[in-house]
Amino acid sequence: MSENEAKERTERGISIRVICGIATVIAIALSFYAFVLASRVGDAQANVAASEKQHLECDEAIDDLLTASNFLTSQARLYVTTGRSDYMDAYVEELNKTNRRGRAVEVLRSNFSNADEHSAQALKNLEDALASSNALSLIELAAMRIASSHYGVQNPPDAVKNASTSMVRLNEGGKTELETATELVLGEDYEKHKQEIGNEVQKSSTALLTYLNNNLEQNETLAQGYLFQLRITVALLLCVIMVLVLTLFMYILKPIGNYVKEIQKNEPLKADGAYELHYLANAYNVMYEDNAKRIEHLRAFAERDPLTGISNRNGYDSFLATHTRDIVLILIDIDNFADFNAVYGRDTGDAVLIRLAAALSEAFRSTDFPCRIEEDTFAVVMTNMSTDLRDVIVSKVESVNTILANGDDDLPVVTLSVGAAFSTEGMSDKDIYNAADAALKDARESESGNIVFYGEGHAV
Repeated sequence: MSENEAKERTERGISIRVICGIATVIAIALSFYAFVLASRVGDAQANVAASEKQHLECDEAIDDLLTASNFLTSQARLYVTTGRSDYMDAYVEELNKTNRRGRAVEVLRSNFSNADEHSAQALKNLEDALASSNALSLIELAAMRIASSHYGVQNPPDAVKNASTSMVRLNEGGKTELETATELVLGEDYEKHKQEIGNEVQKSSTALLTYLNNNLEQNETLAQGYLFQLRITVALLLCVIMVLVLTLFMYILKPIGNYVKEIQKNEPLKADGAYELHYLANAYNVMYEDNAKRIEHLRAFAERDPLTGISNRNGYDSFLATHTRDIVLILIDIDNFADFNAVYGRDTGDAVLIRLAAALSEAFRSTDFPCRIEEDTFAVVMTNMSTDLRDVIVSKVESVNTILANGDDDLPVVTLSVGAAFSTEGMSDKDIYNAADAALKDARESESGNIVFYGEGHAV
């Protein structure tokens, strides 16, 4: 080989120094890009946290409007029925000074200055609820003005004194002023406004939840895109590092393999390997935990009965799947409820179901689990119970019957058939339910209002 040929071949080749320099530059560039992606994942997570905080603030504002409206209703009704001026003063204080309803709307307005269609709908629904509540206030103020005249109040607050009573005719049909005022706050038009407020508040809450879910999904998609890019960057960086130092295999390639397996198993990542991979694992785990919480929140929403507010059959199944020891299952059926609906109408039937659910929540302990499992069948799971506490159960059922009999909402009185079964060793959730159901059938066949315990008068 001539001297010129050797020189030509040397000039065409790339030295190790150049290869290492290029590899080092690539490795630095890839490492920097990986850090940027990891930071963006953190930013996406921060956006998720901010969205959840915003939802919590707005959800509390929505609850405040409904709470304030209900407070005004209670104070107006109490003043009309008792004549005590402190109820009227409390009403005016809430209406003109505290003004939780107006502040609730302002909270949503301040949070949704650049609103999408769902958040705008949530704000509109809440504004409609406020409008209905204001219309209700006109009726309440008119009723309190008429009641003030009846009770001989000389100098009521200006809001009451100047209230318009044009919507009613005084002394019509021989009604007294007190009867007229009472009818205003308990009449059909009043209840219609109350229902409108509740409906609009519910719509606002639903639209707000939709807005949150969309926001969370967008941020999650963004974060997943960054995570995908981060995985590609780490893989490239691994290739470069393997060219330079094969021993780094244990710090990058193996941890990535473990991450993939854990993601396929839908498990949180165990932080291992290089710094970037630690950052990736921690960011993924935060997203993983937040996503699990969101799913749990949605599951809890799905396990709630929309009519009565207590748990539904899904909630019952979930609870009993993990609570079968030292419990008593109580099944409660409204006697002849189908005939009741036919006589009084569906709306009254729904009101009775709501009242029964409230009575169960009031009569039983906070550790007990009331739920509605069918149309007119309710269940209560009492924990930490044994057969020697039979009288406690009877007492709780009697308390429910007392609450139902002494209601002040003019609803017809209903009777209950109750079957109860204590859990024994080895019983499954289905066994406990079948036992309680058998006792309930015996109760139905006996006189209305009875409670039957499984094994007492029933073949075991």
